[in-house]
Amino acid sequence: MGFLASLSLAISASATESPPTAVPRFELAPCPATVEAGERIECGFLVVPENRQKTDSRSIQLPVMRLRSRAAKPAKDPLFFMPGGPGVSAVARLRSGKKNPVLDERDLIVLEPRGGKMARPALECPDINALKGDIAAGRLRGAKAQDALTKAAGRCRATLTAAGVDLDGYTTMATADDIEDLRKVLGYETWNLQGLSYSTRLMLTVLRRHPAGVRSVILDSVLPPEVNFDEVAAVNLLRSLDLVFDGCAIDRECSAAHPDLRQRFARLIATAERKPLPLVLKESVTEGRPVEVRGAQVVEALYTALHDPEAIPLLPRIISRAAAGDYSELTSWVERSQGASTMSWGLRLSVWCSEEVPFEDPKRVVAQHSPAMGLGGVDEGTASVETCRVWNVAPVPAEENTPVKSDVPTLIFAGEFDPDTPPDWGRQLLESMPQARYVELRGYSHGASFNRCGGEVTLAFLRDPQGPLPLDCVLKLRGADFGRSATAP
Repeated sequence: MGFLASLSLAISASATESPPTAVPRFELAPCPATVEAGERIECGFLVVPENRQKTDSRSIQLPVMRLRSRAAKPAKDPLFFMPGGPGVSAVARLRSGKKNPVLDERDLIVLEPRGGKMARPALECPDINALKGDIAAGRLRGAKAQDALTKAAGRCRATLTAAGVDLDGYTTMATADDIEDLRKVLGYETWNLQGLSYSTRLMLTVLRRHPAGVRSVILDSVLPPEVNFDEVAAVNLLRSLDLVFDGCAIDRECSAAHPDLRQRFARLIATAERKPLPLVLKESVTEGRPVEVRGAQVVEALYTALHDPEAIPLLPRIISRAAAGDYSELTSWVERSQGASTMSWGLRLSVWCSEEVPFEDPKRVVAQHSPAMGLGGVDEGTASVETCRVWNVAPVPAEENTPVKSDVPTLIFAGEFDPDTPPDWGRQLLESMPQARYVELRGYSHGASFNRCGGEVTLAFLRDPQGPLPLDCVLKLRGADFGRSATAP
């Protein structure tokens, strides 16, 4: 039996029959990437309208991957997952499910977001990706960087619209409708949703628009629709750094080895701002191009380290030594923060410029990358008002900037040191979601549930979304042991 024929038989058992020209519909297709041998992964396209507000809108194709369960009798309701972003591909690197414990009990389904790297069309902006690399390397800074990004956005918009792309069609609401369409064409009565980072907002939007098809929801590192991210992007990072400074201060060994850590950090940033730090980076990282390690590059390196639970306890030592002129440990983290962006920036801008920027206070946004923040002017925001003005997409209805109310059983994960989506954003969902439960993992960061302990809690929740959770492993977490910073590497 041929490959596509066998897939057709496998999928038709659960897919709803639909005419070959109907929209939405599912079409069989090879997987976006070559899957590992022995994997039971079925692939195809979800075909949907590009702009759901226009009756004559063209159709677009969104890659779908369904990873079949290893269980003899899988649960009837699969888990649907999407990663963060907006602008991160969900399927580009997915080749195996062998290490995913979810497949021991149920199927796992993944959808490429509309406009993503593997979608047709893909909303790619290569000039912006390259500029982000120049900004990371300190070759482009401040107003010049913002101006260059805005001009690149204008060029990208012109290219995409000339190719027939309707940029107003790429919103969180539209992707939420895609998810609902996929559930229907695959023939599931209900399923479970799991979202990470930006996709928590996406799953909340599914709850707002299509609650009947959702059995349960798992949200990790929550970005609620009502928060104005760019107004507090630097504040969120400072919150995490303060946890490091205070954690070292109350640890006897760490505080003895690295006293006045907050002041040492400030001195390090000030030194880098006066003159680029003399770090020697690998040529494989720099590609022979200059890198100016100023304050923003130091902060970006520490920001990168804050995402690694193994690195967080070592941050006091990294900061303290760098402040004294020893850059041996800082260098590797600067290297990890280099390189061009891999985001699909056309998608990212369409979502952000229609859903975030219209509701934000421009003065508060600009203040987040002011030198007065003490972060070397680093800009952790997503898009400026000027860039969004050039991108020129219609704002979403004001309701999309309000809390989601839902009675669907929901499991919320947060990481103590998360510099992007602080734990409080997850906790605040409890006010409007009475069936939600909140789990914070000490010592962890963004993507807090993707470890053994988080996996145990997730599987138990999927088995019984209203039953007791096995939280022993969570309660036993000690958190970051800053005493490790008192020892030599």
